[in-house]
Amino acid sequence: METFIRILVFVSIYLGLFTMSFYLVGFLERRKIKDKGPIKLPFVSIIIPAYNEEVNLEKTVETALSLEYPKNKFEVLIIDDGSKDGTWNIAQRMAKNPQVKAFTKTNGGKGSALNLGIKKAIGELVVSFDADSMVNKDALIKMIPYFKDPQVMAVTPAMKVYKPRGLLQRIQAIEYDQGIFLRKAFSNFNAVHVTPGPFSAYRKEFFEKHGGYDEHNITEDMEIAMRIQSLNYKIANSMYSVVYTVAPNQLGPLTKQRRRWYFGMVKNLWKYRYMFSKKYGELGVMILPLAVSTIFITMIVTFYYLINGLIEGLKQASLYSSVGFDFISNFKYKSYLISLNIQKLFSEGIILFAVFFFVGMLLMLILVNKKVRSVDKPISTFISYLFFMFFYSLLFTIWWTISIVYSITHKQIKWK
Repeated sequence: METFIRILVFVSIYLGLFTMSFYLVGFLERRKIKDKGPIKLPFVSIIIPAYNEEVNLEKTVETALSLEYPKNKFEVLIIDDGSKDGTWNIAQRMAKNPQVKAFTKTNGGKGSALNLGIKKAIGELVVSFDADSMVNKDALIKMIPYFKDPQVMAVTPAMKVYKPRGLLQRIQAIEYDQGIFLRKAFSNFNAVHVTPGPFSAYRKEFFEKHGGYDEHNITEDMEIAMRIQSLNYKIANSMYSVVYTVAPNQLGPLTKQRRRWYFGMVKNLWKYRYMFSKKYGELGVMILPLAVSTIFITMIVTFYYLINGLIEGLKQASLYSSVGFDFISNFKYKSYLISLNIQKLFSEGIILFAVFFFVGMLLMLILVNKKVRSVDKPISTFISYLFFMFFYSLLFTIWWTISIVYSITHKQIKWK
């Protein structure tokens, strides 16, 4: 078993080096936007689906209204999805602004709220905007040039965590920064397979021709992106259109969120399994297969080292107990064991690859934050990345295990 795991680790290292190089090429590739003529500013409808968002809704609407875009060229539609708190009252108050319209409906999930918004929208473009998000003032104007290409049906933003604090939010901040890097790389390969809820823009004509959001899909942002790709349209990425989302800061809500995301990913990959094909270019032969293989390799390796570590720990504790050794209070000896294990770790040749990955990823994260003009300082990114390296694989494995169990047992998961 140990030999198999070591082989698996080296395979993952090879794949990691290959994919890092592959994605870096995609990230750095500069693609010119077609037709450099004057930009026509279309009318835009910004749709904000909201369920029990009385805490965040007002700030989200205000950030939408502050966009640097002609005021007579966009509207904000608030769709209250049968909230049980004061969301509808806030929506009605915000609708006193002539640019804002508010609608309420019985609870049916985010997809149904977005579909109602699309029906009510008068814009040529529609933007989905989660009620717990905020956007930079120039985000929308920087998306428009990508729609000069008639094949582009959607444009995604760069997502960042809003003012990350604490262990969990800092881990998510690194995850989102990696997402900025990957989404730009995927865009250059025409392989974007998720259009995030916070501020993704679409041509309304796509929904009119190919139907609205799948109201029974709990990750509607992935389903609509996969549908766009399956019909051989394009999804672009505007890396300089920065949107901030409020990330969960407690383990329970975060686990619930990831359970929904990963459960939805399983369902959508199965639904669009025919796209694992060279017919869909890099998306079909590279991006999707690598995503699936990475999930399983990470889970297997993490489970092995976790279980193996627990077994070895119990063996040592049993041995110390049998000879009456007071391991618990003997700080000096514990320090010696920790030092010995660290020396053993660094004597492994594999650690050189780990150090290379650590430095390479850290530089990539700093580059991403520089490109999006983030206020995050390199030292803050470094600290967050340390937390990410120590804890993410364990959390990732737990979330995926729960999601797979839900998929196998056919349990239902709701939007909220």
